Amino acid sequence: MKKRLAVLLLALLLLCGCMPRPSRQVVPDMPSVEDPAPTPEPTQEPSPVGQEDQLYGSVRLLEDPTVLVSVYLNDAATGSIWTREARAASQQSVAMAVDWLTRQAAGYGVETEIYYDDGTDTSPLCYTYSLHARLRGGVDSQESNDFLDEMDALCATLDTAELEARYGTARVGLLLFLPVSGTSFTMAHYAEDGTNFYYEYCCLYRYDPYAAQAEPESPATYAHEILHLFGAPDLYEGSSDPYVDGELTAYVEQTYPDDIMLSTYAEDGSNLYTSIDKVISPLTAYCIGLTDTCPELARFPQLEQVDPGIFHYGDSGPQDLGPDSGVVTV
Repeated sequence: MKKRLAVLLLALLLLCGCMPRPSRQVVPDMPSVEDPAPTPEPTQEPSPVGQEDQLYGSVRLLEDPTVLVSVYLNDAATGSIWTREARAASQQSVAMAVDWLTRQAAGYGVETEIYYDDGTDTSPLCYTYSLHARLRGGVDSQESNDFLDEMDALCATLDTAELEARYGTARVGLLLFLPVSGTSFTMAHYAEDGTNFYYEYCCLYRYDPYAAQAEPESPATYAHEILHLFGAPDLYEGSSDPYVDGELTAYVEQTYPDDIMLSTYAEDGSNLYTSIDKVISPLTAYCIGLTDTCPELARFPQLEQVDPGIFHYGDSGPQDLGPDSGVVTV
């Protein structure tokens, strides 16, 4: 998960589509899946962001009905595009991730209602989009500010009113699929962002950059990134979440080695594609609101700072964290 630089807030304000004052923007239109080459058109005025939404962003808790919109990004300038076959494979991984999330939540007595692209040609939850900014990818996945600006603007074009009418919920997260190798990451809304960066999205690369040969990202990676939308922190060493320190990470490695927020890889370091061999531990369940307590509260008092489903920058504040300086999820 990446964090953003506060000094960029003013510049990005006109692009994020979440400001409370009236404005007109010229941003890329989100085309249908049959139209991979859109022309820029003015978007509609964004809806006002309510007080609770300013805390959560566009996705709240797993117990809330949620819509996941898939957008396949094509970089025609470099020939990096999503073929129908590659898109079908990713759709299958999304389905596997959502099914796993549903079963894991049920283990904590929570019934989920997650709508996602079912892979049909007429799916209202699948789009393609032709990029303007260039992709970098790679192990560090240091995508440019131009790319992040473009994605914020793209997300703001989403017709949430139509989705709410169809699915009965305004809780929307976006899955942005990048047709290159890279370390997938999520841009989550932070409570301190207020009306900025309202729409939350996962950037899911086609290939795992750590694999010796070209391998697609795993369903477990998809599930890991989707859980960030619901407020799950990274639990591995180097996590950017303020209440995850070295002592907590070491504890998780010993106590919950199969927690999906610790690692998405199998025990031997490989990717699995037929199943997700991970769990949502009681600690992660607490952080995303599946439970109202966890055994770790007494040992790690900093967990009292957790607002389920809500991210905070912590004492350092957003001014010290650039959009390319945060630790990406793996």
